[in-house]
Amino acid sequence: MKPYILVALPCYNEAENLPPLMENFDKLNALHGNSFETRVIIINDCSKDDTDEVVKNLKCNTKFEYVKHEVNKGLTGGINTALNLFNSACNSETPPFACGLMDGDNSHHPINFERMMPRIAEGYDIVVASRYRPGSRIEGVAWWRQILSAGLGLLFKLLRNIPGVKDYSCGYRLYSPNIIKKVVSKYGPEVVLEKSFASMVEVLVKCHNEGAICTEVPFLLRYDLKLGESKMPFKKTIVGNLRLLSAVRKS
Repeated sequence: MKPYILVALPCYNEAENLPPLMENFDKLNALHGNSFETRVIIINDCSKDDTDEVVKNLKCNTKFEYVKHEVNKGLTGGINTALNLFNSACNSETPPFACGLMDGDNSHHPINFERMMPRIAEGYDIVVASRYRPGSRIEGVAWWRQILSAGLGLLFKLLRNIPGVKDYSCGYRLYSPNIIKKVVSKYGPEVVLEKSFASMVEVLVKCHNEGAICTEVPFLLRYDLKLGESKMPFKKTIVGNLRLLSAVRKS
């Protein structure tokens, strides 16, 4: 049996973005189908648009599982659902080679997994698709948001240096089965508690607490391809990051 990556896509109102994203997964599997396979878990966080109908009518070659929240749980709930499903898969008779998290808005291209997989094979526990490595590019993000993200990343780096990591908040990552099992065993079914986009930082910090060895690869963030409104509430995200900064400083 060839190795496979299990990728979770937390989604909220992504009816327009899921078809082109799944098409990109098809292209990845067609390109590397002889060496590895990518499987997808679509996590619908009680979307108010046509996401449910779109998923049920998806025509793609990529194997995918569909999970639907009955109530909206936010990104935090989507991440926790993903981590628990990953943990079950990692403890099964046919565990994945690695587990991936991506945004479901088509701003992340799955082709980057081809450069992330070898780093897991080298022994790393987390591979971050980073906006802050040589060769990375960002398209479609306002300059002030880029400055804000970079500034927060620098603060996190100063307060809680995680070797190998510059991008603390990007949601595009690949995790080893070993670190998935460790972090779920340690923190239980609700690994993430932070109710904002700062939840991605919380996952990283908790994995580091469990001994995760991290590295990064450059990637192209295509926010210009994302259709629909932003899901990142500005004020809530800032407050969440500041709260997490305080917690990280004390840990």
